[in-house]
Amino acid sequence: MFAQVSFPISSFQTFTYRVPSSLLKSVHQGTCVNATINRKLQAGFVISISDNTSYSGKILFIDSIREQDLHIPSELWNTLEWISKYYIAPIGQVLKAAVPNSFLKTYKPQLLQFVQITEIGKEKLALLNKKPAQIRLMKKLSILSEPVRVSSLKKYVSSPYTICKDLEKKGFINSVYQPKITDPFKIMGPGNLQNIKLSIDQQKVIDNIQNSNQGFNPYLLHGVTGSGKTEVYLKLAQNIVKNDKSVLVLVPEIALTPQVANRFRKAFGKRVALWHSRMTKAEKGWTWQQLKNGYYSVVVGARSAIFSPLKNIGLIIIDEEQESSYKQENPSPRYNARDVAMVRGKNANAVVLLTSATPCLESYYNTLQSKYSLLKLNKRYGSSQYPSVKLVDMKKEYINNENVVLSKILIKEIENRLAKNEQIIILQNRRGYSRVHQCLDCGEIKKCKQCSVSLILHKTDNSLHCHYCEYSEIPSFKCEICNAENMIFSGSGTQHVEDIINQKFPNANTLRMDIDTVGKRDSHLNILTKFSNKDADILIGTQMIAKGLDFENVTLVGVINADSGLFFPDFRAGERVFQLIYQVSGRAGRRERLGLSIIQTYNPDDEYIKTAASLDIKKFYNISLSQRQELNYPPFSRIGRIIFSGQDKLLINQYAKKIAKKLANKNDYIILGPSLAPIEKIKGDWRIHLIIKTSNKNNQNIHKFLYSKIGFKLFEKKWNGIKIVIDIDPLSML
Repeated sequence: MFAQVSFPISSFQTFTYRVPSSLLKSVHQGTCVNATINRKLQAGFVISISDNTSYSGKILFIDSIREQDLHIPSELWNTLEWISKYYIAPIGQVLKAAVPNSFLKTYKPQLLQFVQITEIGKEKLALLNKKPAQIRLMKKLSILSEPVRVSSLKKYVSSPYTICKDLEKKGFINSVYQPKITDPFKIMGPGNLQNIKLSIDQQKVIDNIQNSNQGFNPYLLHGVTGSGKTEVYLKLAQNIVKNDKSVLVLVPEIALTPQVANRFRKAFGKRVALWHSRMTKAEKGWTWQQLKNGYYSVVVGARSAIFSPLKNIGLIIIDEEQESSYKQENPSPRYNARDVAMVRGKNANAVVLLTSATPCLESYYNTLQSKYSLLKLNKRYGSSQYPSVKLVDMKKEYINNENVVLSKILIKEIENRLAKNEQIIILQNRRGYSRVHQCLDCGEIKKCKQCSVSLILHKTDNSLHCHYCEYSEIPSFKCEICNAENMIFSGSGTQHVEDIINQKFPNANTLRMDIDTVGKRDSHLNILTKFSNKDADILIGTQMIAKGLDFENVTLVGVINADSGLFFPDFRAGERVFQLIYQVSGRAGRRERLGLSIIQTYNPDDEYIKTAASLDIKKFYNISLSQRQELNYPPFSRIGRIIFSGQDKLLINQYAKKIAKKLANKNDYIILGPSLAPIEKIKGDWRIHLIIKTSNKNNQNIHKFLYSKIGFKLFEKKWNGIKIVIDIDPLSML
C-alpha cells in the first residue's frame, strides 16, 4: 500500500511512501506520520492512500505514526482541502496553519488553585470573630457564585494561600485546580445557564432559524448597533448545546472583544475554550488536545479558531462579519475565515450565522441573491434610542485656527458630558503623535529609507517610526534635501489627541487604546475594565474601540477625522469609512440616556460620509452596489492579486509583464497591470502587482485559470530574487 504525504513546506508536491505492514490498519487520510525527507525525519500528513503508484523511483517507508489520536474531523479535513484548492496554497501549509505544531509535544500546564466556600463555611461564618483575616476572606467568598483564584485574594488578606489551607482543613472551603491557560477573563466556574429575556423581534429571529430545515443554512443577521445581536446568538448557542452539539464563535480579535467571550464564559463556564493571539504555542497545543478529546462544547476565538477540531458542530457564528481581520494577509494560506466558515458549515451540515450592523457588500448582495437568508433587528434593545449625529465641516474651523483638532461643538459637548459625569469615546484612526514631518521650504516629507511611507512621530520616545518595518530615528529640524532648518510636524494621531484633551480638560481622566498601549498581556482588558468601571471619563483610540463594545454611561462619541482612509487607492475605501463611522456612532446612548455622535470632516459632501452621518444604510448599499457594478468589482466579479517583490525594480517589472502576457485572456478574465503597488516599497523590497478580475461573479475558477496558464510552481520559491505571492479575494489593494 502507498501513501501520498504532504509536509508543511511551500511546495504543492506530495511525496509517495510505502506503508509498512505493521501500520496498514493505522494509516488513513489525515494521519500524522513521521517520514524521511531530505535525509531528515519530519512530521507530515497522509493526503491519500492507494494500492499502487505510477512513481518508478526509490520509495521509502513511512517510519511511524507521529500522533496516534489526531482525529481531524472529516468535515474539517474536507474544508482544509477546499482552502488549499481555492486559495492556491500547498495542503502542507494549510495543515500547518490549522494544526498547532505544539500539539505534537507533551505539554502539562501549571495548575492554579481556585477556592469556593462550602455550605458548612457559610454556616460557621459567624464563629470566626477572633480571626479577622479569615472573616474578610470568607465574607468575600460568600458573595461569589463560582470559584475564585487564590492569588487574586491578596487584596483582601496578606497570605491567602496559608489562610485557605487552614480553612480547607476545617471544611469551610473547597479547592479546585485548573490548568494555567491564558484566559483574560479568569472565569473558571461551571457557568450558569442564563435566562435571557428576548424582545419580540429577537424571538422572531430565533424562531426563523429554529423553524427552518435542520442542517446547513447560511443567515445574515443585520441589526442596528445596540439591537441585542449578542443575546440572540447566545440563546441560539444554548439551544444547540442542549441538543448535544457544539458551537464555534468567531470574533474579529478575542483580545479586543472581551465582552462577547465574557458572556459565553459566564453562560457555559468550563465548557468554553478560548482561542486568541495572547496564548502561547504550548497553550494552544494543550487546548487543541482538549478540543480533540471532546472536552469543550463551545469555542470562542479569533480567525484561526475556524480550524478548531470541534466534534458535531451545529452552529457557527461570525460576529462583526465585515471585519477585515478575518482575512489572513501573511503568510499563506491567505484565507478569509468568514468564507471558510461557510464551507465548513456546509461540510458539517450546520447553521452559519453572520452578524453585523454594517454587513460587507458581498454578504449583503448574497441576501439579495437568496444565497443567505436575511434576518433583521431594526430597533435598539429595550428603551435605548439611536444617537443623533452632527456633521462638522472642519474647513470652517480651519479658517480661524490652522492647527485645529477639536471643533468648537465637540469641546462644548465634552464639557457638558463631563459636568453630568457621563463618559465620552473619541475615535482617531491613526496612532502615533504626528503623521507628517515636512520641510516648509521644499515640501519634502520625511520617509522611511526601507519603505515608501512617511515616518510617524511617537511622543513616548520622541522618535520617528515606520509602522511597516519598525525602523526609527531621532527627528532632525534640518531638511536632508535643501538643508533648510524649517521642518514642521503636522497631522495628528491618538497621542496628539490625548495631549490636547488632557490640556483642555485637566480634571478629566483619560485612557488611550491603540496598538502602542495594548502590547502587554491583559493590557487591553485592563483599559476596558477601567473604562467600564467609570475609572476614566474619556476613552481615546483607533478602530479597535469602534465595534463590539457596550458601555452604558457613554453618551458622546467624537470622530476626529472621518476622512482618514477615504482616499486610499482601494475600491473598498469608502465602504470601510462608512462602516467605521456608523459603528462608532453606535457606541453612544446604549441605555436610557440619549446619545450624540459628532463627526468631524473636511469632506462633508462625500456620499459615504453623508450616508454614515445620516445613518442611512440602505442608501449606502444602493450607491456602493451601483458603483461596484459599473466597474465590475466584487460582488459582481471575483478578483485575485499577484504581488511581485524584490530588490531589483527593473527585473521585477520585466518578470511581471512576462506573467501578465501569459495570462492575457479576452473572454472570461480581465488582467489589470502590472503596475507599482500603492505602497511601492516595504522593508527594502519593491512591490509590483497585477489584478486578475473575472468577467462575472459566478466564475470561481481563478485557480484553474492560473494553473492552466502559468502553473503553481512560481508561488513556491523566489525566482532570481523575486518573491511571487497570490492572494485570492484580497481585502487590501495597497
